[in-house]
Amino acid sequence: NIRALDAVLADIVKQDINAVVCNGDFVTSSAHSVEVVDRIRQLGFPSTRGNHERYLQELADPANEKWQQANWAPTIHDYQVLSADARQWLIELPDILLLCDGEAPLVMTHAAPGNDVARVTAQHTDDDWRVLFADLPKSAALVGSHLHWYWQHQWKDNQFVRTPPVGLPLDGDRRAGYLVLRRQEKGWSTEQRRVEYDVEGELASFRQSDFYQEGGVIGHLFWEELRTARWRLVPFFSHLRQVFPIKKLSRGVTGYNSETLQAALQTFDPAQFPEYHPDALSDFS
Repeated sequence: NIRALDAVLADIVKQDINAVVCNGDFVTSSAHSVEVVDRIRQLGFPSTRGNHERYLQELADPANEKWQQANWAPTIHDYQVLSADARQWLIELPDILLLCDGEAPLVMTHAAPGNDVARVTAQHTDDDWRVLFADLPKSAALVGSHLHWYWQHQWKDNQFVRTPPVGLPLDGDRRAGYLVLRRQEKGWSTEQRRVEYDVEGELASFRQSDFYQEGGVIGHLFWEELRTARWRLVPFFSHLRQVFPIKKLSRGVTGYNSETLQAALQTFDPAQFPEYHPDALSDFS
């Protein structure tokens, strides 16, 4: 989402901020992956690799079964429009970065160390938190992302904070978001900033893009998420599993053809599913 990114970059200039880092998932959920990746690379921001970048790496194998499945159409589109150099840069990004050491070291990873799709939420138990911080420096603060929803938590001497997303909020607030961290005597203060930008212009551009045309049902659901700032993909796949048998592929990939996705979309009503909140006690996934 290049409009959201540029709005955030402009807001950062106005703040007393001396370092910027990015936490993965630059591609596949909006219509301007090429522009976003180019902008991040030009600015030279340290960055981690998210699960969407890992999907690009998997597509580098022409035998990967994702190539034959319509639910991967947006990822396939981005793989094809990104330059080989950009793809290589994305897949070589580190999974984890130590941003600051010393007292209250600051560590960043897309979801959790060693797991780029982990759900770090308020539902975590003490054992979950212990595992999460086990291999990190003592008293570390960990910055995660992935779930498109700001949240923070203190566990013993450790701190976890989940960033709001720049380009695809899912908390009902369509403004672009980013996280400001400031070092304190012990730990880090966190501030979620939200920035107005031209959402309607981005929606119109998205709808006219090759990404939307080639992304099929999944591309349309990304557009719906941008329009509503509400989760649509997760409930859609819940609905899909209810109305069509799951097709498991040999590598553990779930695959659907375009006709199946279109048929499921015709009967999909997001109002029949609970509002997504990653930290609620009840959830669908």
